[in-house]
Amino acid sequence: MTEPTSLAEAVRTHVRPGTRVYLGNFGAQLFSVGHELIRQGLRDLDAVIASGGLLLDQLLGAGVLRSATFGHCWSPVGPAPAWNFRRLAESGAGTVELHELSLGLFSSALTAGAHGVPFLPVTGLPGTGYTDEDWTGGLLATVDSPFGSTTVVRAERPDVAFIHVDVVDAEGNGHIRGPLGEVLLAAQAAQRVVLVAEDVVPAGEVRALGVTIPGLLVDAFARVPGAVAPDGAVGRYERDVEAYERYAAQSRTPEGFQEWLADEVLVVEEVVS
Repeated sequence: MTEPTSLAEAVRTHVRPGTRVYLGNFGAQLFSVGHELIRQGLRDLDAVIASGGLLLDQLLGAGVLRSATFGHCWSPVGPAPAWNFRRLAESGAGTVELHELSLGLFSSALTAGAHGVPFLPVTGLPGTGYTDEDWTGGLLATVDSPFGSTTVVRAERPDVAFIHVDVVDAEGNGHIRGPLGEVLLAAQAAQRVVLVAEDVVPAGEVRALGVTIPGLLVDAFARVPGAVAPDGAVGRYERDVEAYERYAAQSRTPEGFQEWLADEVLVVEEVVS
């Protein structure tokens, strides 16, 4: 069963301290969900996010996370870095567990979670930081079997996956224009799925476009126009580069980030129509 809901209610229903939260999608960061997590004052979350980017940076700076399993955390408007991530990594404080995975390792971990197995064999990537410096933070291991030894990655099973779709129908069937990346694997691996849609349309329109996420996997959906802004959505709106540049400038210091947070997130009400 699926049900339409507001984004705020979806977060209140499906997220609490200690929840493991997947935040999609590859190439389109769900800032609307991340900002709602911050506004609701949630703490001790475990984020699972392939395209970490500045969304992950903001969650780290706001103190929402106890761990992050991610593909990258960087600023697309360099040479400015993702300042909160950089401060955390360089401090060595260890206040947030960081588990960095290549997209291949990330997808394999979700595949294992979707199949209900504890791990999946992967290419060992010798000579890289994933194996030589344990960038994954313990997510890789070596397993012996009658068929030989192999490197494996631990299964990833989010408690809830928030996934951005272009349109959704009343039965929870969603269409994504692209790119897909690991998003379907996340929907299959997660215990619960919430679709965050740019628009709700008749079922026939979703079927004509092609169902990317079937409603049988979906627990709830919310209509949130501009769900990934200031990032861009294919065929909907462009990335707001100036907003990214302002964020990079303000978040250069912890004090500047707190000012940005107060001005841009904490005072903004959820927009759903």
